[in-house]
Amino acid sequence: MRIFCTSGPVDKKTCYYIERPDIMEEALDHIENWRYFNIISPEESGKTTFLKTLIENLRNKYLTIYISLNGYGKIGYDEFKKKFINDFRKSLKEMGADELKIKNLKRINNIILEIAEKENKEIILMVDDFEKLKTLEVLNEFLHTIRAMFHMKKEYKLRSVIFSGAKYIPIMPDDKGSPYNIAEHMEIPYFTKEQVYDLLSQHETETGQIFDEKVKELIWHNAAGQPGLTNGLAYDLVMKKAKGEKIITEKHFEKTLYDYMYVYIDKNIANIINKAKNEKDLIMKILFEPNNVEFNIYDENIKFLYLNGLIDNCNGKCCVRVPLYYKALYARFKPKVNIDNS
Repeated sequence: MRIFCTSGPVDKKTCYYIERPDIMEEALDHIENWRYFNIISPEESGKTTFLKTLIENLRNKYLTIYISLNGYGKIGYDEFKKKFINDFRKSLKEMGADELKIKNLKRINNIILEIAEKENKEIILMVDDFEKLKTLEVLNEFLHTIRAMFHMKKEYKLRSVIFSGAKYIPIMPDDKGSPYNIAEHMEIPYFTKEQVYDLLSQHETETGQIFDEKVKELIWHNAAGQPGLTNGLAYDLVMKKAKGEKIITEKHFEKTLYDYMYVYIDKNIANIINKAKNEKDLIMKILFEPNNVEFNIYDENIKFLYLNGLIDNCNGKCCVRVPLYYKALYARFKPKVNIDNS
């Protein structure tokens, strides 16, 4: 029996999974047109799961090298090269390609060309979690290496370059050859209502346990299709609140919601609260002075909250993107009222 996945990437064999043909078609179109593109979405949006699915779709046609910079942190360029080369080798092995003796990252262009010719396939380079590399100078130097190679992509048989993360690639001051201005942009949207209901119905079909229609609506309303939170609510309901019962009711959901608000240290909620603390004054205005904060993506404070999934553009105004986030933030940032007992 499969389960609701609460930590990605999703394994289709063990977890319920939603196909996303619309964004898959968009990504494949970029690849077929030799594009360099960035996938930008908040954490827990399903970016890595999407990339892994994309790799499977491309396996027979291209050689995809996938590298995650998660865990790289604030390191110097020499250490970065060692870690990157090691991850490069691992990715080649996972794809079944012959191992090469890679010593110098500055020769990455020749490495890519050698691999392409040896495997008789064009190369796709995927770099996931790029924002986890905290040394901007190192990231910038690496991006310039990729940019220089991508300008001669057909000569190097570099079919596509994909960077994925929760932020836009930073532009260094006075950088006249920005590695960012050649990239397309693509977002991984949250689940639609139909996709949420599809996810829940997979559990119903496999187990016979039924979600009451009101519960389905409540999951959709409170999580707003955020993949990690949607799966988390459903998992808590079937594994804890209504385990062994035939019907998952509204009372079960009320208990789950309370625990998410006040009991659990849920990674989605905890991440949102921590990010909100960085912009407490702005969050307070959005929460308690609705319709008074204009949405402007060029405002660095607003952009920070938007890219981290806290807020969205609601008819030109800033609003909290996910109702459960709103409830959690409201409960924690609500001004305390002093009661005068005199």
